Amino acid sequence: MNAQSPILLVLSAAILPLLIQAKPNGAQHDGNNARQSPSIEQVFARLDANASGGISVDEAEGPLEGHFDQIDKDGNGEITGVELQASRAKRIERGIRMRKRIKAADADGNGTISNNEANEAGLDKLTEHFDKIDSNGDGEITKQELKNLIKKHR
Repeated sequence: MNAQSPILLVLSAAILPLLIQAKPNGAQHDGNNARQSPSIEQVFARLDANASGGISVDEAEGPLEGHFDQIDKDGNGEITGVELQASRAKRIERGIRMRKRIKAADADGNGTISNNEANEAGLDKLTEHFDKIDSNGDGEITKQELKNLIKKHR
């Protein structure tokens, strides 16, 4: 993995919740279709191969595998339903805060973020990678460019 990948992964993780509109029961906006996040029960049914009531390091896949130590708060080597729920709640809250920060950063209200606006709002990662995110080079980052970044790093 090159040095830029972890930075873009962190940036993507911070921006992804911005692009997800709040929907009941964990529904997420995906283009014109609503996409339902799997329930905690569905995650456990799929990954808890030994039916221990927890997801071990060996059973974890995808984001759970990549963030296992952060989700496994008690450090016992298994992710419980309570830990997974807490992790989801934290991610949603982080997304809400970031959405508010980006909305506030759009000082001129034109629906895009300039490098100056990102800098003034203290959005350091956005400022640091501005030219990569601003794919059309017009000096403004649009919602679509943020969506494209997320799609690219999934």
